[in-house]
Parts: sequence; C-alpha cells; structure tokens
Amino acid sequence: MSDLIRREEFGEVVVLHIGTSSVDGISAAAIAVACSDMRPITVLDFSEVSFINSAGISALLKFVVSARKAGHKLFAMNLSPHHQKIFKMVEMSRFMPTIEERDLVTYR
Repeated sequence: MSDLIRREEFGEVVVLHIGTSSVDGISAAAIAVACSDMRPITVLDFSEVSFINSAGISALLKFVVSARKAGHKLFAMNLSPHHQKIFKMVEMSRFMPTIEERDLVTYR
C-alpha cells in the first residue's frame, strides 16, 4: 500500500488518513486503491490536506459515487471549511457527508 494513506481499522469502520497536503488525480487514485478493501463504513481523514485540485475532486467524486452504489457508507473527516464548500458545490457531500472524530468513538 502507498505511504500516502495510513489505514486504521476497528470493527465495521476503516479510517484512511490521507498523508499528503495536496490531493490530485494521482493521490485520489491511491485513495481509491486503498479503499479496495472497504468496511461497511469508510472514513477519509483530510486533516493533512490543504489543497485539492480539480483532477483530485473529479477522481474522488467518481470513486465516492461508485463506492456508494456498491452499498458502502463513506464519510469525510477534518475537512477545511473551504473544502466543505467545494464538496457541497460538486454535490460530493451528498455521497460522502462529513463526520466528526468524536462521533467515531461510538464505533471504537
């Protein structure tokens, strides 16, 4: 697995900690690969991400929509207010709503 993504699993949940400050088409593809072994609930942690370019948004959106169609629940965690707005604009938040870290405690 790529050094780009650190995987943390507990029960039905997997948290993928994105270890890059910039998400582009290449890192979004690495995220999709890291998600190939998904749990019923998959959380993408964006705490280290400060920039997502249009290729990254496009690749993430494609991945998120196909994962949801396959019946997986996806959440975004630690999104900056700016990225929250972008996710709403491109309707990504419809398929991958945000979750607070404290709300994951119930799953641990």
